[in-house]
Amino acid sequence: MTDLIHHIAIQDDWEMSRAFGEYSVATRGVHVDDAGFIHATTADDLDAVIAARYSDLALPLLDIAISPEALAAEGIVVEWVDGRPRILGALPMTSDVVASETLIAR
Repeated sequence: MTDLIHHIAIQDDWEMSRAFGEYSVATRGVHVDDAGFIHATTADDLDAVIAARYSDLALPLLDIAISPEALAAEGIVVEWVDGRPRILGALPMTSDVVASETLIAR
């Protein structure tokens, strides 16, 4: 198994997406159709991403751990740019793809 990649989601966005079975928020306030990909990161860079993009936000956040292998099996490409993964499409909210959902303590 390859290493998991991570996406920081606003909890309300994530929960509202459940009814559709897929998550299509690229990053805070941006839809995947507008960005062209969903922003992701490695476990080592989680704290830096939270500090840079979400430190001023009081809403609950989730760390979504994602299996690149399961994404590939769904036909969704993960490309790496400047050491960061990009998910090229909406994220299926299946147990194969989503390894875990963890509330971020801040």
